[in-house]
Amino acid sequence: MPTQVICLPSSGARAYLLRGESSSVLVDTGTEKLGEHTLAACHHMAVRLILLTHGHFDHCQNAAYFAQELHCPVAISREDAELLSGVQRPVRGEGFRDEAFAWLSNRSIRKQALPRVEPSVFLEDGMSLAPYGIQGKVVALPGHTTGSVGVFLDSRDLLVGDAMFCLPGLGPAWCYEDKAQMEKSLEKVKALRPRQIYAGHTLR
Repeated sequence: MPTQVICLPSSGARAYLLRGESSSVLVDTGTEKLGEHTLAACHHMAVRLILLTHGHFDHCQNAAYFAQELHCPVAISREDAELLSGVQRPVRGEGFRDEAFAWLSNRSIRKQALPRVEPSVFLEDGMSLAPYGIQGKVVALPGHTTGSVGVFLDSRDLLVGDAMFCLPGLGPAWCYEDKAQMEKSLEKVKALRPRQIYAGHTLR
């Protein structure tokens, strides 16, 4: 049975549930605002892992709470693990729109509470998700943050976190820690030839 991608009710960035034959992986958690709705959608789905595409609050504000309620580990790249312990790294953009978005993002990162959580799984490029019941692998997509990752399913569906935005058209993220890294990640996405791309920020 191919892994099913389910978009969950969430605020901030999108949260996705990857549903396998007998278990699931939650990709990102959204923000606290709709946390209970997101959590409710995960009950009875046998969630075995909370996979964070990167360490910004709008993707992981509920990680500590969900890990406790769902009794499952939290996973993130080693490069972004420090963001879950209170470290803040600014993003930037080029051009009026992207500079404004980066400024707003940095302000939110400074002001928004991010309950600390200790990850017990560290994501690496090419890491299989088969131990968690999912037919797919982790794909390193640095740039938006140094440790940004996505998930490439055997169905060729690709979850990119904030490596790309879909607001409304699909394109590069509007802010980043490293533009050159982000551009390389976009080339990597293109080379994978995904059937469908699921972005963290989307109007679809």
